[in-house]
Amino acid sequence: MPEPDPDTDWWTTTDVANYLGVTVGTVSSYRARGQMPAPDRTIGRTHVWQPRRIIEWHDSRPGHGGRSPIRPPGTPPSGPA
Repeated sequence: MPEPDPDTDWWTTTDVANYLGVTVGTVSSYRARGQMPAPDRTIGRTHVWQPRRIIEWHDSRPGHGGRSPIRPPGTPPSGPA
């Protein structure tokens, strides 16, 4: 599936799934568990998000550059003492 257009007004659950590279069911699970931003609007039964919110949220997720390197057990944290 091609990535959705980031310049469009709204992304549906399918658009978000395509952007994240996951299934629609995974996006629905993230939403139900509060692991992603709530929809900006619901039109009928369709949840929609502003693309920039999803892009910013995704960029800040652990494993996407927002996490410290993993240390082996017993290794003290680095940094100022």
